[in-house]
Order: sequence, then C-alpha cells, then structure tokens
Amino acid sequence: MKWLFFALLAANLGLAAFAYMRERMPDPDAQLVKQQMNAEQIRIVAPRPAPPPAPVAAAPAPGVCMEWGSFGGTDVPRAQAAIDALALGEAARRTEVAVTTSYWVYIPPLKSKSDLDRKTGELKERGVNDFTSILEAGRWRYAISLGVFRSEDGAKKHLAQLREKGVRSAQVGEREQRIIQAAFLVRDPTVEQSAQLAGLKAGFPGSDLRAVDCPPS
Repeated sequence: MKWLFFALLAANLGLAAFAYMRERMPDPDAQLVKQQMNAEQIRIVAPRPAPPPAPVAAAPAPGVCMEWGSFGGTDVPRAQAAIDALALGEAARRTEVAVTTSYWVYIPPLKSKSDLDRKTGELKERGVNDFTSILEAGRWRYAISLGVFRSEDGAKKHLAQLREKGVRSAQVGEREQRIIQAAFLVRDPTVEQSAQLAGLKAGFPGSDLRAVDCPPS
C-alpha cells in the first residue's frame, strides 16, 4: 500500500504548488482598475468638424457702359452717324430712354392756324426742321416746340444756335414732361474710346455722357 501513500502525497504537493503560484499571478481585473484610476493619462479626442460647404460662386459684377444721349428728332440720325464713324462694332448699340424734361425751347402760341403755318415755313427757310407744332386745345395751342432738355444750360445752348439761324421769337421755359428719346450705349470702352465719346459730346450741346451699368447681353 506504499504506492497509494506516495500517490496521495504527490497530489497534495501539486495542489499546494498550484495554489501558491495562483496567488503570485497578476489579477487581470486589478490591472483594469489600476488603468482606470490613472485618469490624468486619459485624453478625450474631439470629433473632427464636418467640412464647410463649398462656397457658391458670386455672380460677376455687371460691366461698365458709357451712355451718350439723349436725342430726339433730327439729332438722332446725326448722333447715329457720329457713333458709326467710330467703328465700335457690336460694342455700341442704340437704346431708348425715358427722359423727364424740365426745360424747352419754344415759340409762344400764335393767333391762328394760318399764323402757325406761316411761322413753320419761315423756320424751314432758315434750316430749322426739328420742331413740333402744338395743335391740341389748351394753353399751348398753336405754339411751336423747338426742343426739350433736362437742363436749362442745354436749352440755352440750343436757343443760341437758333439765334444764329435768325430765329428771334424763340425762348426758354420750364415744362415738365416725360418723353422717349434715343441714347447710345458703349460696352466696356477703352480709354481711347471714352475720349472719342467725350469729343462727340462737345459737338452736341445739351447731350450727356455718363457711366452706367451695362444691361444683360
């Protein structure tokens, strides 16, 4: 029976050795708690911000045009010929503008229709063809309009030209009215073209030259 004794002894020794080694092994749960206690070593990483939306392209600013005007009556074909002489091509075009006039050059109302016809005949003999006879009933019946202008200076310059042609009965007065006249637009003019337009303005007293936003093409 000695073999049984030694077998039991060996089993007890093995169990004791296993218990001893188990106590010396590190506890995984204890390691986890220890890591959790080192809070200063923990860093919170902020989430990456979403990329900003792609910028929407801004609409291009409108181009700059030079507007020369405005013209009515026989001044329209003269101004058209002057613009055509600059050979601006598609950069120049004719347009219509609504003009609120404040001054006009006129011959006061005559006594009768026959007097009106006689006066208009005299104007044609003096080379004045740009006029309008007023036939509507009212204060200005049988008067003759020789031009309407936005400024008093333009009206006076026109009156001076009529005086040179021998028209003595014309005068300048205030008359508020809205009319449609012609103007010319030049898109994105060069410095040289702007100077040429300024030269044309000098030949047309009462006309204006100003920078405006170009209309859509």
